[in-house]
Amino acid sequence: MRAPALLLLSCALALPARAADDPAGWQPWIEDADAAVTTPEPVFPEGAALAKLRGNRDWLERWATPPPSLSWSDVVSSLVVKYQQNPLRAQRNHTYAQVAIHDALVTCARRGCAAAVRPVAMHAAASRILDFLYPDESRGRLEALGHSAAVAVLAQIGGHPQAALAWRAGQQAAANAMRRAYDDGWDLPRLPAKRPEWKPGVWRASPPLRMYDPLEPHAGRWRTWVLENGWEIEPPPPVAYGSAAFWAEIEEVRKVTAALTLEQKRIAEDWNLELGSVTPGGVWNLHAKKLAVEGGLGAAQAARVFAALNVAMMDAFIACWHAKFKWWTERPVTVIREKLDADFTPHVITPAFPSYVSGHSAASGAGAEVLAAYFPAHAEELRGMALEASMSRLYGGIHYRSDNEEGLALGWRVGARALERAQLPAVTR
Repeated sequence: MRAPALLLLSCALALPARAADDPAGWQPWIEDADAAVTTPEPVFPEGAALAKLRGNRDWLERWATPPPSLSWSDVVSSLVVKYQQNPLRAQRNHTYAQVAIHDALVTCARRGCAAAVRPVAMHAAASRILDFLYPDESRGRLEALGHSAAVAVLAQIGGHPQAALAWRAGQQAAANAMRRAYDDGWDLPRLPAKRPEWKPGVWRASPPLRMYDPLEPHAGRWRTWVLENGWEIEPPPPVAYGSAAFWAEIEEVRKVTAALTLEQKRIAEDWNLELGSVTPGGVWNLHAKKLAVEGGLGAAQAARVFAALNVAMMDAFIACWHAKFKWWTERPVTVIREKLDADFTPHVITPAFPSYVSGHSAASGAGAEVLAAYFPAHAEELRGMALEASMSRLYGGIHYRSDNEEGLALGWRVGARALERAQLPAVTR
């Protein structure tokens, strides 16, 4: 350890003071547009009408009391489940929502908004970017939800003359996020531009899905946030097919799958977060919410944490997908069924994309690295959680150990880069 336990404890206790410096001095995640966004003047209730709304305690506790980052993280997770988004698409939307919230806070502070009214800007930004990212929702529903949340904030503080100023700041941050989202690569073709000729060790359709075309083959080319591109940070080459080390890994997958304990099965199932779930990114956002609530983080502190967390996981996924489609490594199930055991069945369903490296491991390594820096008293717990997420893929029978270990290491490196960008040093490993 580079720092004694006492120093780590002092860092944990010092977080509120350090993270609560003036957001006007923070660096936004997205560069501002050249021209201000023109939006309709918002209409908010005032006086007696606003005072009457203070009687709706459930509404206030849902939208006015928690930091906006927490409330909107829950909204994104519900939409991810509703539309059964894959982990990469889900993480993209979490990231844009949290970055918009963070940048709305910065924009509002720079325009002279009082601290009490800044959550109005954060709700405006989150609702507008999500209205854009989920076009299948009823048009304007999510933006209306943001307006309702802003009214809840105003009801709780008794109104504020800067409410419209704050709302416009949030709309500006959302417009910046939308401008970036139009051109981040998300709409690249869903089919590979080319694929290597098959030979032993090269990915092929695997049971039970048997999808010939893999999932999101161009995600490694999506626009990154803290990396220069998806290949700036790469894992080492995978274990060579046919080598002694490769067959040792194959045998480990086969033996582990045949002798799973109840606890290993639980871990594999709990982390099997594919379509229809909150996905791995959603789990880390839920854990961040728990830490934020326990730590009593305010709106500004939470915005900083959630933006850095989601940016790190997004870039970890992008770097991971670049590696997957650089090496196109074969999944354990197809090798084992062909060479060792025709009846081999992994404990969880093998996803339809190459094996090396593990996406769960990369995203979890990045997420744990960021949260450990903001909550150093929980660093050991967080890194244990990331290791469990990583090992779950071995227990599930769908990844080799090296997929998991190198994916985790990749995530750590990306997480450290996100912390550098967020101007917070990583804590000791």
